[in-house]
Amino acid sequence: MAGGNGRDRAADRIVFEFGRHRTIVSLPRHGVLFVSLFVGALFAWSLASGFYVAFHDTVIGELRRGAKASERGYEAQLSTLRDELERARTRRLIERSGVDERLAEIGRRQQSLEKRQLKLAELAEPVRADAGPAMRLFSKPTPIGSDAALDDVSTPQAAGAAARASERMSSILDDMEATQARTLEGLATKASEQRRQIERVYDAVRAPKPQPASASGDAAAGSGGPLEPIPASGYSFDARVETVAAEREAVEALMRGLSAVPLRTPAPGASISSGFGVRRDPFLGQMAFHSGIDFVEPAGEVVRATAAGRVVDAGWSGGYGNMVEIDHGGGLSTRFGHMSAINVTVGQRVEIGSVIGRVGSTGRSTGPHLHYETRQNGEAVDPIRFLNAGRLLANAL
Repeated sequence: MAGGNGRDRAADRIVFEFGRHRTIVSLPRHGVLFVSLFVGALFAWSLASGFYVAFHDTVIGELRRGAKASERGYEAQLSTLRDELERARTRRLIERSGVDERLAEIGRRQQSLEKRQLKLAELAEPVRADAGPAMRLFSKPTPIGSDAALDDVSTPQAAGAAARASERMSSILDDMEATQARTLEGLATKASEQRRQIERVYDAVRAPKPQPASASGDAAAGSGGPLEPIPASGYSFDARVETVAAEREAVEALMRGLSAVPLRTPAPGASISSGFGVRRDPFLGQMAFHSGIDFVEPAGEVVRATAAGRVVDAGWSGGYGNMVEIDHGGGLSTRFGHMSAINVTVGQRVEIGSVIGRVGSTGRSTGPHLHYETRQNGEAVDPIRFLNAGRLLANAL
């Protein structure tokens, strides 16, 4: 370089050696800086690549472990949900099963109560001597139909509604059962009272009491007494029904027996003009025995049989005039005198209320009237005793 006082601006040199060969490259000062930065960047990239290679497996492992942990968490949550769903399904099945069982029990109870109602209806029929039909006092319970709330219990709301509906049904059946029990006790009391009153009728007319067909052994010899209610602790509907039915059977037997006892008036609505026993004779004016009672009735009014029986006399009979006599069995008979007409013949069977003739004034009579007699074993007895017993019977029924 030529000499001079200025500073030497010679460029910086970079030496590259490849074995024996040596290459020198001269660069300006800013070029050296650029190369240095490039080399530094290349070195940093090399370090980063080495770090990535070194820690790649570790990072991937951590990520996999995190994913596994998350997966296990989700699995646990899903398992919990499945358990809850299964429990809910089980609860619904249990609820459904419970409702079905309650409905089945309600159905069984209703059928039982319907059968009971039929028995009560039979027991409630009035006791009649002629065993004729009577209107039933009780109707069949209205069937409890399907309720919409009972059709589906797949939701808690529906299950709750079904349970409440079944409770209402059970309450209705409870009330019906209690009503039936009270009704049965009322029928028991009535049957017992009827029996006592009808037995008083037999006592009043001194007639033997018939026994029910089911009576046997010692029971046939004599039984009775008040019908006491069974304590609630030992209550049995069917057993109670049998007891009441037996009492009613006794009442019916007594009533059948009374159908042949002259307890009714032969001339309803007529007044009595002359009683039974000693009186002044209307023809002779002296005291004489009157074997019956006289009913004042216009001529031509109907005369009715006072009990069931068989006609043993029908025609003219001295002082009786036109007379009908009916044999009622058991030593009882009745006579009807002074009739203007006779409507029956000997041997004919008559029932209570049958028209046997018409009021007249035939025979030993001072005017139209009906002479009526009641006889036991051929002996005249006061008909009033039988008519009064008939009033007792009417009160019993």
